[in-house]
Formats: sequence, C-alpha cells, structure tokens
Amino acid sequence: MENSIGKKLKNYRVKAGYSQEELAGQAGVSLRTVQRFENGETTPRGDTIKRLFQIFGKSPEEVLDWSHEENKGFLYTLVLSGLLFLFSPLLGLVIPLVLWLNRRNKIAGVDYLGKKLINFQLTLLIPYYTFRLISYLRMIPSLNHGEVNIGYFQNSIKGLLWVTMIVFGLVILLTAINAYRLYKNQPAVYFGIPFIK
Repeated sequence: MENSIGKKLKNYRVKAGYSQEELAGQAGVSLRTVQRFENGETTPRGDTIKRLFQIFGKSPEEVLDWSHEENKGFLYTLVLSGLLFLFSPLLGLVIPLVLWLNRRNKIAGVDYLGKKLINFQLTLLIPYYTFRLISYLRMIPSLNHGEVNIGYFQNSIKGLLWVTMIVFGLVILLTAINAYRLYKNQPAVYFGIPFIK
C-alpha cells in the first residue's frame, strides 16, 4: 500500500510539473519526506498526506480509500439532479446535497462533482431569491405610499421573468455542458462561491 500511494503522489506531481522541492515547499514538509514517501520507504501521517494531496485537489479519502467504486451512472444522476432547480430551486439544492452526502466517500468523483454543483446552486439561489423578495416588496401597496402602481407591478413582473429565465437558462446550459464533459471524462465546470470546500 505504501508504494502505491507513493506512486500516486509521484504521478500527480509529475503531471502538475512540480519538482520534489516545489511540492515539499508548497505542502510545508521536508524534501526528505517527499522523497521517502515517493520511494515507498514510509507512509506519512494523515495530516501530511492531506497537505501533500490537497495541492492536487485530492482528499485523503480519495487517496487512501481503495473501496471507491467507479459509477458513471451515479455521476450522471448527480449532474442531472441540478435540473430539479427548474421545478423548485430549493429542491434543486436539497436533492444534489443528499446524493453528495450519501456517496461522496464511496464513489470516485462524487465528492468533487457534488461540491461544484452545490456551490453553483447556492450561488444561483442568492440573487434569485433576493430579486424575488424585492419584486414582491415593490408590489405591496403599503410600501408604495398606499397606492397600487401598475407600472411597479409590470416592471416587477418583467424583472422577475427575466431573472428567472436567466437563472433557469444557466442551470440548463451548465447541466448540458457538464453531462457532456462527464461523457468525455473531463472535470466539471460549474462557477460559484465556494461555500463548500
């Protein structure tokens, strides 16, 4: 097992174009630790493994847990679950969250994909619900000097429709893009505030 993990580290390091010295410097460990680890002479403690592999976007669970199964069908399910946002924005967040929490340490790629998708959905929820709230508040007569202004009403409805179309369009577009990228074995490309790291 030690040699396999050391080989993994070396493969990630070489692919990223790092020297052993650069990797050791970024991870905050000694050069000798990296050398001994890659040569299979030792297996570092959990914190050191975390710091070394985190540079390549890998968690210790991904590296150490050999029980991760490959299940591309589940990854497609996770990507497509984002479309539930079209029926209910909160459902479009809750279902991917539940799927991610249940399988993130069991299926390869779920942890990374789930985080990206959930951060994307959360990022969309903030402007979507903020604009809805503002639109609804503008339609309340008591906030408009006791008058029902048809102009406010029309503008609020138009604005709400535009925001909804833009947000829903982004959900559909990024779902299609990421389903295609998954088919091509490429990493997900969701944007968003990193609420979950």
